[in-house]
Amino acid sequence: MSAEDIYQSIGRNVRAARDKRGWTQEQLAEKADMHPAFLGQIERGIKKPSLKTLKQVADALGLKAGDLLDETLPRERAARADLVSDFFRAYKPEDLKAFYKTLRSLARQIKRLG
Repeated sequence: MSAEDIYQSIGRNVRAARDKRGWTQEQLAEKADMHPAFLGQIERGIKKPSLKTLKQVADALGLKAGDLLDETLPRERAARADLVSDFFRAYKPEDLKAFYKTLRSLARQIKRLG
């Protein structure tokens, strides 16, 4: 993947996250403390945001900066998130705590196995 492709992907991810929240570019730019035109250029992949700028945008969106670097198409990520959300929706809060503890334990074991 070329550098240009990476910036295009970041722009798509920013736009998808902004659209998901129903925000305009102006609203996100204000929350991220930047000019709306600059944000628009980031979304179009024209401007290459610094790490600091990427963090500002991610924070404004309530995301991790790494989420904006994810090369998975936003629709695919959203579909996976919806699938998981739908699965857990039917359970009580105390059951969800048990699921979380189990998944956390499983994740640690997988990490140890490398």
